[in-house]
Amino acid sequence: MAKPIVFMFSGQGSQYFQMGKDLFDQNQVFRKWMIKLNDIAKTIIGESIIDQLYDEKKCRDEKFEKTLYTHPSIFMVEYALAQVLLENGIRPNYVLGASLGEFTGAAVAGIMSVEELLEILIKQAVLFENYCERGSMLAVLHNSNLYYDVPLLFKNSELASINYNSHFVISGKNEHLIDIKEFLKERGIVSEKLSVSHAFHSSLIEPAKSYYWEFLKNKLYGKPKVHFISCLYNKSLVKLPNNYFWDVVREPIQFEKTINELEKTQSYIYLDLGASGTLASFVKRNISKNSYSESYPIITPYKQDVKNLERVKDLFSNKNLFPTRKEEGKMTTYVFPGQGSQYKGMGGTLFDEFAELTAKSDEILGYSIKELCLNDPYQQLGQTQFTQPALYVVSALSYLKKIKGIGKKPDYVAGHSLGEYNALFAAGVFDFETGLKLVKKRGELMSQATGGGMAAVLGLTKDQVNRILTKNDLSGIDVANHNSPSQIVISGLKADIEFAQPIFEAKGAMLYMPLNVSGAFHSRYMMDAKGEFSDFLEELELGDIEIPIISNVYARPYKQNEIKRNLILQITSQVNWNDSIRYLMGLGETSIEEIGPGNVLEKLVNNIQQVAEPLVYESEKEKRVEEPQYQTIKTIKKDDEQLITKNVLTDGREDIKHREGKMIFPIVTALSLGNKQFKEDYNLKYAYVTGAMYRGVASEKMIVNIGKAGMLGFYGTGGMSLERIEKAILYIQKQLVNGESYGMNLLHNPGNPSLEENTVNLFLKHGVTNVEASAYMSINPALVRYRAKGLRWGANGVKIITNRIIAKISRPEVAEAFLKPAPEHIVEKLVQTNQITQEEADLLKEVPMADDLTVEADSGGHTDHGIAYALMPAIIKLRDEMIKKYGYAKSIRIGAAGGIGTPEAAVAAFMLGADFLVTGSINQCTVEAETSDTVKDLLQQANVQDTEYAPAGDMFEIGAKVQVLKKGLFFPARANKLYDLYRSYNSLEEIGEKNRKMIQEKYFKRSFEEIYQDLKAYYPPQVIEKAEQNSKHKMALIFKWYFNYSNHLALSGNEDSKVDYQIHCGPALGAFNQWVKGTKLENWRNRHVNEIGEKLMEETAELMNQRFLSFRG
Repeated sequence: MAKPIVFMFSGQGSQYFQMGKDLFDQNQVFRKWMIKLNDIAKTIIGESIIDQLYDEKKCRDEKFEKTLYTHPSIFMVEYALAQVLLENGIRPNYVLGASLGEFTGAAVAGIMSVEELLEILIKQAVLFENYCERGSMLAVLHNSNLYYDVPLLFKNSELASINYNSHFVISGKNEHLIDIKEFLKERGIVSEKLSVSHAFHSSLIEPAKSYYWEFLKNKLYGKPKVHFISCLYNKSLVKLPNNYFWDVVREPIQFEKTINELEKTQSYIYLDLGASGTLASFVKRNISKNSYSESYPIITPYKQDVKNLERVKDLFSNKNLFPTRKEEGKMTTYVFPGQGSQYKGMGGTLFDEFAELTAKSDEILGYSIKELCLNDPYQQLGQTQFTQPALYVVSALSYLKKIKGIGKKPDYVAGHSLGEYNALFAAGVFDFETGLKLVKKRGELMSQATGGGMAAVLGLTKDQVNRILTKNDLSGIDVANHNSPSQIVISGLKADIEFAQPIFEAKGAMLYMPLNVSGAFHSRYMMDAKGEFSDFLEELELGDIEIPIISNVYARPYKQNEIKRNLILQITSQVNWNDSIRYLMGLGETSIEEIGPGNVLEKLVNNIQQVAEPLVYESEKEKRVEEPQYQTIKTIKKDDEQLITKNVLTDGREDIKHREGKMIFPIVTALSLGNKQFKEDYNLKYAYVTGAMYRGVASEKMIVNIGKAGMLGFYGTGGMSLERIEKAILYIQKQLVNGESYGMNLLHNPGNPSLEENTVNLFLKHGVTNVEASAYMSINPALVRYRAKGLRWGANGVKIITNRIIAKISRPEVAEAFLKPAPEHIVEKLVQTNQITQEEADLLKEVPMADDLTVEADSGGHTDHGIAYALMPAIIKLRDEMIKKYGYAKSIRIGAAGGIGTPEAAVAAFMLGADFLVTGSINQCTVEAETSDTVKDLLQQANVQDTEYAPAGDMFEIGAKVQVLKKGLFFPARANKLYDLYRSYNSLEEIGEKNRKMIQEKYFKRSFEEIYQDLKAYYPPQVIEKAEQNSKHKMALIFKWYFNYSNHLALSGNEDSKVDYQIHCGPALGAFNQWVKGTKLENWRNRHVNEIGEKLMEETAELMNQRFLSFRG
């Protein structure tokens, strides 16, 4: 099987004098294009780029940095080399550019003319030189975690690119990067300064932004003629955003992630058309040992260009059988995508172009389809009941625009699963509104399916998959999609899908990937949905088929009298996409074009056409699939300690086999646990939340990991600078691009209210819509302002809340404050000071301050020592009373936190009435936690009795407590000793000499005076002035220094002062450690937050079912 070809283009830092000179001298095509491009550039800047690049006085080792020359030089060499390959029959299926290389990729892909791209590239160079200060870039040969771990790096530079797991690049000011390079050198870390004049991918180029945006605003981008892979978005783009060519040089390059995404599907031939061969080297570092991908450089600094080119020509000339884009044929087929192709922003201007149909859509659906598709404000686009109508509307409008533009309809249509409804619309079977009503109903029914799962199996044929299912007694699993010769999707009960994974992997599957779905779509387990949909279709009047439609079920054209039957069958039957395309291939020469969001089908079609044979029938006699007939026996009985719901074939054979010791279909599942509306509101798979942990211990990577798994995580902002919090927000938003949820902690800071206000400003600036409010005793203006800025009236007079607050509470009076509307005196003051509008103030009167509450029992960190069995019922009763009192239209959900580290604890929480779970301590001992390995080693050894209460450093004077790890540590005893001394004495001088000496020498390892001098530089003058006047306050400041010091020691892993580590932790971690003892999770290096969350929810569901059985006696 031929592998698709990827042309790769590199950017700034890869250039040098004389690059490509041998080809310029010896290859006529290369020389011709270099001269042609040089002529274009010369008309723009009035100088010859070739004269600069190939100046005989310049050698390869000299710095070639002037952006006005390097920008076009890089583009010209890469584009000329691409033309050489094209002339020799080597055509790309994909183009991939890194940074400036995206311009060349766009030119080769036909997005814009080469003249236009060269113009906008040179314009960018001119703006950089005119408006931006000079800067530097530094390549670092180390894991990119180093950037976030070392303050010197993240405070004095910006992350420019991640190329593979031990290579990243930073940008910044020259003097800062000199210091960083020296710092790295002292620690034996290799780094190399790049040959650039500016700090690309950093804020130092921001002064050029407005000018460049203005220049780009009227530029038009065409549809790429080959797959255009973006290192900015890590995926193939079919349409470029207007400011794309600014973003590719301003935002970080995600080369590592982009290659990893490509490698998930198949192997490739990577051809590096850059000037240094670095991308070919990077690819080799990214691909796995099991990959069949190959990478080849051509131009390098080592004068092997001609030889390398000849090798590539020998290997690949005229051997690329993959079509780049279908040319016009005798027949045209339009194909429409299904679920999975959706993305925020899809539809673009279509909603305005077809305003009448958009309005009808809103009326049918009851919400704004334009807002859902373009902005997805409530993160609903990934939910089946919203996804399906959204895709139908966008694909239908795309089709109408297409035929309006070309003036004719296609010869055939087909759609993948949901896309078949667009095919039926295009074929005239029903009008736009009828199709939308059908899809709306279909999506609602499918979204109600629970307990099922699906998995994509790559690298095996359909026959091989069926043999594995048969031979391994996996009769409860169906083939759901036959997408291509070697891409199969299977569907069944979630337990069966999980059980099958190691079996398929052992049988040679290249990839077995469970899908993020709630039900077993296109399988027998959709029988209930099929029945309801059949009733819905019964009275529907259908029109005549005007264009042949290829059926998903039969891979043959629809018959007029079987339309309804096909639509009903489709819900439980296999999507036979592979044979549908083979059938079209058998009809003769045809052009197949995907209409709608994304290009998933285009990739599948290319693969099928490359590998499979046309499907030609000698007779027009239709083959028909006889669907198995099932009846569902829903029994709840004690049967070897198992609760079972069975699907039974009507001939009496039990279709789902009993497996000893395993529940086959539990009444309670991990997906069904918790409040359904809570999961829908936050777009979650599980009713599971990871709470924030101080100083970013709940890290960006933790939040991304948990978000991608369908859970909600809160980043720990406490003790972090605004700059660091902003970096975290941007990182998380960059990673979670498919509607996954995330949140940020908002920690009450009575000692520094301005920090709280500025944190809210930051959240509003970056559109953070989920906040965990912690340590509040009452409502303050910062909270109210955040809430207000997320309130507005919807089109139908419905209140829309976009800024959600989950309040973490442990006292009823605090819960009551959050259950009430915002305090009137605060609202009035915010209106008077123009911080909120009158409309926002009016809306604040009608909603509670919190959407949800987390009831925190005794826990790690700050704690009121609450007992869950007393707190939960009291807060739930209070919640119910407040909803009734204020007439809230929507319930306020109650989550349980504190002490949850095992399935038994989770079951207790749900039985107490919890709508969702919140875990904390158990997540601190994971790979993703941003604390030291030394701390994690200590936490891994903890048992339930290994914690102690100590004073809280941030509320030291009032005696607030935190729960910390005590095993092997002196911190709890020393912290309590300091508090006892503080209570007993009014100044440091009153403390006895023995204690003073012990504290300074053993606790602090510094004198009181040394610490005080540091504090004078840290605190604002008014705080120091108070300390000078009040000896007890001065003592408190010095004692509180120890708490910051002990935190820093733990986070940094300082081995010399391990006994002074302050590690917030509750008994839940000890219980968790006992639960996983003897499993791979015993070692924290195998613990990942997403796996812990899934395991906890799965085993909680299983345990709950067992408990139900025990109740039955």
